Amino acid sequence: MKNTLKIMAALATLLSSTTQAETSVTLYGILDAGVGYSKVDGTIVDPVTNQRVSLDRSRFGMTDSVKRGTRWGIRGKEDLGGGLYAKFQLESGFNLSKGQSTQGGRLFGRNATVGLGSDNWGQFNLGRQYNIGSRYFYSVLGPMFGGGFTQLNMGSGSGFSSVNWVRYDQLVTYETPTINGFTMGLGYSFSADDSKSNQVGFNTADNTRAITAALRYGNGPLSAFISYDQLNPSNKLSDQQTQATPRSYVVGAAYDFEVAKLALAYSRTTDGWFGGAGLPGGAVGNFSGVPTNVFVDGFKSNSYLVAVSAPVGAAGSMFGSWARADANNKDLTGGDASSNTFSLGYTYTLSKRTELYAVGSYTDNFAFLDDAKVKTVSVGLRHQF
Repeated sequence: MKNTLKIMAALATLLSSTTQAETSVTLYGILDAGVGYSKVDGTIVDPVTNQRVSLDRSRFGMTDSVKRGTRWGIRGKEDLGGGLYAKFQLESGFNLSKGQSTQGGRLFGRNATVGLGSDNWGQFNLGRQYNIGSRYFYSVLGPMFGGGFTQLNMGSGSGFSSVNWVRYDQLVTYETPTINGFTMGLGYSFSADDSKSNQVGFNTADNTRAITAALRYGNGPLSAFISYDQLNPSNKLSDQQTQATPRSYVVGAAYDFEVAKLALAYSRTTDGWFGGAGLPGGAVGNFSGVPTNVFVDGFKSNSYLVAVSAPVGAAGSMFGSWARADANNKDLTGGDASSNTFSLGYTYTLSKRTELYAVGSYTDNFAFLDDAKVKTVSVGLRHQF
């Protein structure tokens, strides 16, 4: 009887090991919170009332998702044999200080995909996911900022809008395997943002569609990428908006000199805007900041980014960056001033899963408004599981 029990236990252990090798499901997450101070100065013309409104406001309190977006998620992978595998990822964002869902209250607003892949021919993914450019931008320049703070360092949403963590609904993507350091990705969205009722309909052309593509290189100390994104406007938009086809080209590179890392990036955006950013602490009247998925015929902006980072001791790292966005047109937010963002940050690693950080930034001419200034300072704790 004892021998029988031993044999059954051994078989159960073997079966369990085989199952785990063929299929894996992982629960993961990131928690990011801290305390910070934000101040907004200047005046704007309210886009609805056409009245001048003061932006003089400040806030001291708890901050959330300053370095990395707070989230929880589930991802899984199943071995189908012959090098083929199935995969899925469901990721939900939330505000740690309030316990509320972000991304407009979507259950899995950060990511909701299912796909097939192979080490030989690459992988397909279907669902709501990041555009290719955002992921490649982060993989190249993200390490400059300790694996985070990328939205802050891209100019507080006033520059590099097509790689500002843009997500598309109904997005189908394909990525090649990495060959000699090169990886290429292509994607098409049948409806870029289903939450916008004025850009969604039954007919194909009643939806705002998106094209995303990028090429990435990584080998040794050098990494680089180039990306292209385009929005095709919904027929439900106004005649003036349907005349615009927003396009964005981004190129960037980073080099590790061991004692320090240097990164450069450039973006050219025309006929509109992709991923925007709001004012710290919320809107002022009818003005909330730089909007998302905007169609403005004739709009042009050139954006630039310079960043440097260096280790400080065995567990610390410091970075500094400058981002600039030069716009030619005031139809996007009511202004046409060039915007500059200066940032400085520090991270200290407590363990593989936990770190402390401090970061500050200053943006002039926020949202291309020549009398809007934004200052932010935050110290926080990031933990991942």
